[in-house]
Amino acid sequence: MNAAPVEWGAFARAAPELAVDARRLLYQENEHASAYLATVAPDGGPRVHPVFPVLADEALWLFIVDMSPKYRDLLRQPHLALHAFPTVAGGEELQLRGIGEHVSDRETRSRIVAATGGRQGAHPFEALFRCRLDSVLVTRWENWGSAQAWPSYLKWRAEGGSDV
Repeated sequence: MNAAPVEWGAFARAAPELAVDARRLLYQENEHASAYLATVAPDGGPRVHPVFPVLADEALWLFIVDMSPKYRDLLRQPHLALHAFPTVAGGEELQLRGIGEHVSDRETRSRIVAATGGRQGAHPFEALFRCRLDSVLVTRWENWGSAQAWPSYLKWRAEGGSDV
């Protein structure tokens, strides 16, 4: 039996150290987070898109252009995965899995647009999605760049959620 995916805030309270690492890997010392979004295409195959996630209101959000394949993918099949961009120094990875829910509430949208400083969501064709999390995985490669490289994993998953 699968439990419902949870908001970023619930994940952060359940695994605070992992949440700090996840935030750091999403933002990588930049003002805006960036990641690759994987969605499920109509033929059942994966589709990957660059996106700029937003952490605000204790939740993880995406603004997605409503003319894009990723928008149609999420409306049809809400399962998603986010993978942070590779770190410049290498040796760390972040993967989040969950569900994307289209949010059309104007008040919520206004708060999230404000959280981006107006850089995202300012246009009506940018649809807002709330991402609830099933699982989070941080991989750290020891001896990165050498023949002795070996991964260690920090994992979290919602009670009964999908494995990482």
